[in-house]
Amino acid sequence: MTRTKSPRRRVLIGLMSAIAVTAIVVPTAGVLLTPTVDRQNAGSLPTTTTAPELTIPPLPVRPVVSAFVTTPDQCPEEAATRPDEPTRICDIEKTAVYELGPEALRLQLTDVDNFRNPLTGVEVVQMSMTNDSAQQFEKFTEGQVGEQVAFVRAGTVVWGPKITTPISGTVLQLSGELTPEQAAGVTAMLRGGD
Repeated sequence: MTRTKSPRRRVLIGLMSAIAVTAIVVPTAGVLLTPTVDRQNAGSLPTTTTAPELTIPPLPVRPVVSAFVTTPDQCPEEAATRPDEPTRICDIEKTAVYELGPEALRLQLTDVDNFRNPLTGVEVVQMSMTNDSAQQFEKFTEGQVGEQVAFVRAGTVVWGPKITTPISGTVLQLSGELTPEQAAGVTAMLRGGD
């Protein structure tokens, strides 16, 4: 009886050894057969990723010197203003006149959308910007805490938020007492439409 167990045991040990060797050899062979990349010339290799095409015109941001309530017929005529000069313009609804300082920066937006916040039921306009614009905006808002700024498009103040804290990140959410139609209008203007 011991003779019949011994050959089976030898076959079983041989089979287990073959499986163990295969588990070591196959991955090693795979690594050895994989083409290597020259790390010094890796930058010259073609890549398939490309930066997204930016279709939204840069958004001018100006500091607000003063703002006061008005009526549509009291809004100043739309006039071309140079970025380095102060200007006086109305908001979208033509209910406020803004005295603005020279353009402080331009944000390169990558996307603008509006939606109803499911938790609060408030209409929100969300702007996404490039990393470079986000860094510039954060630096700008550090010096504007407690002050009001204006996002300007087509000679109109699209939004005039008060800066309560430095703003960081690539996404900004604008909210207030907006109807869905007003939020859509703000979104269209921020995207560069009139």
